[in-house]
Amino acid sequence: MRGGWALAGYALGMLPFAAWAAGLRGADIRRVGDGNPGAANAWKGAGKAAGTAAAVADWAKAALPVALALRRGERGAGLVAAAAAPVLGHRTSPLLAGRGGKGLAPTFGAWTALGGPWSAVAFGGALGAAYGLLRLREGWAVVAGAPTLLVALWNRPQRRREIAAAWVLTTASLAWAYRRQFGWPPFRAR
Repeated sequence: MRGGWALAGYALGMLPFAAWAAGLRGADIRRVGDGNPGAANAWKGAGKAAGTAAAVADWAKAALPVALALRRGERGAGLVAAAAAPVLGHRTSPLLAGRGGKGLAPTFGAWTALGGPWSAVAFGGALGAAYGLLRLREGWAVVAGAPTLLVALWNRPQRRREIAAAWVLTTASLAWAYRRQFGWPPFRAR
């Protein structure tokens, strides 16, 4: 199923679960926070339940195609595409006129499936430390957490090429998505 994992991943990725979850609660998340149709704004605009449901659904829509591709023995470019396509689908959803979310939850999903739960824990811990403890701006915190993810994933020697390629693609996607949240200096004011 060479190109099938990429197509399936993109199709799942483009489903705007955050917008739908918020819509069920009568909220338009495009009018909340930074206007991003992601789980954080679903949480802010429609409550904890909608935000949590959106985050889990966005995580799952990326984890599923990667897990299935791995189960079927996919390697090389097919596995990289299975990891990157849901993130790209989320970011460029045709159901939202090409303006989807930033892709953080789908990135967590893809990497959980590719590297196991500890890779997501390592990435989440690094993000939390960079944003909460070091008080980095949002964009800097996301990019600062990425090397920790790569280290956590590197324990899979049989898939190092795929991991490196998928890491570059998803990290570049996140950096682009968060480009407006960088700013200088990189630290938030106290």
